[in-house]
Amino acid sequence: MTPARTDPPDGTTQSRRRPRPRRRYAPGDDTHERILTAAVDHFSRFGYASASIARIAADAGISDAAVIHHFGTKRELFLTAVDAREQAFVPVFSQSGSARDLFRQFVSSVQASMQHPELVRFRAVLSGEALLESNPASERLRSNLGRILEALVPVVERGISSGELKPETDARQVVLELLALNEGVRSQWASLPDEIDLPRVFEAAADALLMRISADGTGLR
Repeated sequence: MTPARTDPPDGTTQSRRRPRPRRRYAPGDDTHERILTAAVDHFSRFGYASASIARIAADAGISDAAVIHHFGTKRELFLTAVDAREQAFVPVFSQSGSARDLFRQFVSSVQASMQHPELVRFRAVLSGEALLESNPASERLRSNLGRILEALVPVVERGISSGELKPETDARQVVLELLALNEGVRSQWASLPDEIDLPRVFEAAADALLMRISADGTGLR
């Protein structure tokens, strides 16, 4: 009889998992931030439904009651973690620049995100959880796409009108492809972080897309 699999909930095998050192906090550390850091880690590894206040509290080195005191409920803690991730990676996209500027800004945003890999992994998990009606942030996460399209499609349309991009280019399709590249490579990185260079792979993919649609056939450079 084949033994049951014991893979951890994030999909990696035990042999690939590195032991996580137990966090140590100085007496003056901010409890709120300690809880939030532990929460991002647990929600990233176990998802919203399987993460528990008790384990988050233990990882933060405090009691369950302290977590409840600071955040009230697991739902509120999760939504605060989502907000923290969004605030950390709100890209400053210039809507007055060229389409090539937009692509470069996207690449720069992905590069900057790797300063906080734990939040990048959390975003990869959120991409899947956004499809679950039971997830507290599902509506907010799904509505993000509409806002992004509304902001970025006009930039690509201006690139078409100016002759920067090929006249047959579909502006909405371009933005969707760019977002899909970002989300897809990010998910791959979350599965194999030691083997995939997220910024480099995304930059190469974005460069290829831009070369395909630019009127002069050039990419990011």
